[in-house]
Amino acid sequence: MAIVVEFAVLGAILVKMERGAKAASGIGIFAVIVIALLIWIGGVELSKRVATVGSETKQELSGGLRWTINKDGIHMFARKPILGRGLGTFPTAYPRFRTFYTNFFVNEAHDDYLQLLVEMGLVGFCIMLWFLTNLFRGALKKLPDWPNEINGAVTLACLLGCIGILVHSFVDFNLEVPANAAWFYVLCVLAASPHPIESRHRVRRARSPQSQEPELQDPATSAAAS
Repeated sequence: MAIVVEFAVLGAILVKMERGAKAASGIGIFAVIVIALLIWIGGVELSKRVATVGSETKQELSGGLRWTINKDGIHMFARKPILGRGLGTFPTAYPRFRTFYTNFFVNEAHDDYLQLLVEMGLVGFCIMLWFLTNLFRGALKKLPDWPNEINGAVTLACLLGCIGILVHSFVDFNLEVPANAAWFYVLCVLAASPHPIESRHRVRRARSPQSQEPELQDPATSAAAS
C-alpha cells in the first residue's frame, strides 16, 4: 500500500512538471521495471501474501486482535478528546478499556495516528498536522528544479520516504520504534531544509569578498604599468 501511494505521488509530481505524455510513459516504464524486479526477487512469496490480504482483513474486521485494539483506542480517545492522557501512557491506561482477554501485554496501538489522539488529544494531533503541513510546504518549494539540482533530487527522494512511513503508520506503531522515528525525522530535515547538501561554511566562503581569488594579470601588462 505504501509503495503504491509513493508511485502515485511520484507520478503526480512528474506529470505536473513535465505536463505531457513523455512523463506518463516514463512513469509507466519505471513502474513496470520495479514490479518485474519484485516478482523476480520473491514472486511466489509476494503472490501468496497478496492472495491472503482479503481473508486476513475479513478475519480482523470480524474480531481480529489489531482491529479490536483500534476500536478500544477510539473509546479511550472519546473519554479525553482534548488533551489526551499524556505521552507514553497508552500501555498503562489501555487495560481499563480492553474488551477482550489475552495473556499478552499490549504496549502500543497498531495505528500511530490513533495512539497520538489517545495520548495527546486533538491538541497534539493538530500540532502533528501543522508539522506535516510545514514539511510538505518546504519540500514542494524545492521540487521544480530537482532534475538539475542535487538538493531538489534529495528532497524528492526523502519526501517519498516520508510518505511511505506515514502510510505505514496507519496500520502499525511504526514511529514508536526509536530507530524508525529518528530516521523519519532525518528524512523530514533533508526534505524541508532550504539547502541541506551545501554547508554553511561553504556558503559563507562563497558570499565573502575576501574568499574570491585575485585575477591573474599579464606579465607584460604589469611591467608596462610599473
